[in-house]
Amino acid sequence: MTYAYRKAQESDRETIYQLYRLVMRGFISEIWGWDEQWQRTDFSTHFDPQGITLAFQEHELAGYSHIENQDSQIFIRMIVVHPHHQRNGIGTNLLASVIALAGKQSKNVGLEVFKINEVAKVFYERLGFNVEGETPSSLIMHHA
Repeated sequence: MTYAYRKAQESDRETIYQLYRLVMRGFISEIWGWDEQWQRTDFSTHFDPQGITLAFQEHELAGYSHIENQDSQIFIRMIVVHPHHQRNGIGTNLLASVIALAGKQSKNVGLEVFKINEVAKVFYERLGFNVEGETPSSLIMHHA
């Protein structure tokens, strides 16, 4: 499959939220319980189109990455891939572009992954991330 990548725009907000909700609701429900209003508010608080890269197949949002450019590192807030598009290289492409950006800026790449999301943990490890700490619900990982 062929995917097109572009930066997010304000008009993409609801479509991105719906993909976030589809993919993350199960994990969040299991850990804390899903509170729709809290999730929408938190999503809006952190929504920054400049830090979001979208992957499309034709007109369907297949996935996205959301990064925050911090002082010493690029922090990956989220990499989300629609279940119908998983295992097609989208996550790998999105992550590789973040790692390349960090290299150009001489920064590290960090992220947190839910402890219950073993598939994502293995994905990040396969692409050079190591666990360097934890919170009650997440593993803290950095790119080696």
